[in-house]
Amino acid sequence: MVIESARKDKINVDYILGVDGGGSKTLARLVKVTTQEQWQAMSGPSSLTNDFSGAVKVLNTLIDNLIAQSGCQLQEVFAVFGLAGAGNSDAVAKLQQTFIHRFSFLEIYCDAYTSAYGANNGSEVAVVALGTGSVGMRLQLNEAGELTQHLVGGWGFLIGDEGGGAKLGYHGIQALITEFERFGYARSQLTQAIAAFININGSTDITRQDIAAWLARAKPLDFSELSPLVTQYQSSCPVVKKIIANHIASVEALIAATLADSTLPVVLLGGLAPFTEKLLSASTRSLLNNAKGDALDGACLLAGIALKKRKFTI
Repeated sequence: MVIESARKDKINVDYILGVDGGGSKTLARLVKVTTQEQWQAMSGPSSLTNDFSGAVKVLNTLIDNLIAQSGCQLQEVFAVFGLAGAGNSDAVAKLQQTFIHRFSFLEIYCDAYTSAYGANNGSEVAVVALGTGSVGMRLQLNEAGELTQHLVGGWGFLIGDEGGGAKLGYHGIQALITEFERFGYARSQLTQAIAAFININGSTDITRQDIAAWLARAKPLDFSELSPLVTQYQSSCPVVKKIIANHIASVEALIAATLADSTLPVVLLGGLAPFTEKLLSASTRSLLNNAKGDALDGACLLAGIALKKRKFTI
């Protein structure tokens, strides 16, 4: 989804700002167009649907950081935000109202689109991104030669995101609960590690109240923080082997759904991509191509293209 905000007064725009915001972290890059000098900053999560107010705080912090580094004015900046949860039009509209008067121009996309745009420099591609969540995006030319987009997944943690880091942690917690209810304690390597991680005193001895208290305050990012424990025991814990098998099946299904009946190049992106890629079937691995860029590159590329189209004076 694209939301735009333009100033009516003519102003010299010499900077583009790209933002890549996900469920675990947010990256931002400010580029001075005429010199290609650039500044970059990183902060916490900015998913619009996981924590809207938190996302606004993160975005404001990053923007203030980059403006201070560069010494430019916000009115000189053309911005593109690629954010998790931007498929929610209500959340995007609220964010638009927050930032509408800050920049010369603002476009807001879902992070799947900026990922896809960066992956193949704006050319046709099928991209699957595996981070805190999971999402697929297909960029494909139609009969008129126009680049169209098709989103797969991206429904969020409650109903989707299988193949993402948060769901790996979610299935780990499920395993802990299953063992606790059956045996009264954490039995496997994985569940003992998770029990120690979520327990206040760091002990593998855990109670129902301990688990319930953690679940009551847990957000997708908290579940995602358990994913390294899952991957750590992939070769030695039978419980993990089942979780990983489900993870790989989910990713392969997402790749197939994103690719559909096309023969587009497939790119796997995100923090879980390196771990996952080596476990995919040989037939799926044969479809994969190296990425030419990432979501932050895509946001900056879109900002640069849109700036040229609107013929601002630079």
